[in-house]
Amino acid sequence: MRTRWSIFLVAVLLCAVSLAWAAASGPDPFPTHWGASGKADSWGPRGESVAFLAATSLGTAVLFGAIAAFTSRIPARMINTPNREYWLAADHRSELDTLLQSSMLWIGAGVQLLVGVSVVGAIASPQDNAATGLVTWIFPVLVLATVGYLIWKLLHPPVE
Repeated sequence: MRTRWSIFLVAVLLCAVSLAWAAASGPDPFPTHWGASGKADSWGPRGESVAFLAATSLGTAVLFGAIAAFTSRIPARMINTPNREYWLAADHRSELDTLLQSSMLWIGAGVQLLVGVSVVGAIASPQDNAATGLVTWIFPVLVLATVGYLIWKLLHPPVE
């Protein structure tokens, strides 16, 4: 298994463990949303809140994992990319697929870690948690860096 898949699956597992911990011993009511500072601003019954977080985490894990798994099956006619002729050529399509797959797995892992850290933060300090606030800012940076790298690579294909 490739490293990128391992990282994604570890993030999914860590998120699942944090949700199981929250279901067993999280506060009731449980925070369901946090502001940019890490302060909880929405609450709900623990069972419903953890079930909702688990369902959305599972949904995003399946979505990002499926997109990553099926990148090579996306028809060329559906791909709009800079340097299209280069990336969709038979010798370079696998490299494009790898770039797209890596991007989806990094962002998917980021989503899972964001939820996992938020949940652990809610258990440790339900009212206000600096770790949740920090991750709330790190996650968009991760997404921007991943998308920025992808765009840069697509705009600058290797010179043959």
